[in-house]
Amino acid sequence: MNVNSQVITALASLSIPVAADVYEGAADEYITFNYADERPAVRADDADILDETTIQIHYFTRTNPLTKKLSIRNLMRAAGFNIQNTQQFYESDKKLYHVVLEVWIEGSTEV
Repeated sequence: MNVNSQVITALASLSIPVAADVYEGAADEYITFNYADERPAVRADDADILDETTIQIHYFTRTNPLTKKLSIRNLMRAAGFNIQNTQQFYESDKKLYHVVLEVWIEGSTEV
């Protein structure tokens, strides 16, 4: 199940760059995301029919991340994702706050 477009669409209203895996731009605030796990969730007639996909969303900013962190959580919930956990770090070498949200969603294996 490919959920890239769902993640990008869900976060579009934040008006900051969102990229799968790697962001190569120059913005001081951006989001990347990567697949953390993907597994069959439901089987029928000896075939997988529903997958569970877990995504890690990485939000980077030079300013206090609290407001956007809450917005990201709410936007992902509204898009049908479930929040598994949220962690926050400060990367002193880059002088960036780094928020990691792990979210998951179930969907058809045909997508």
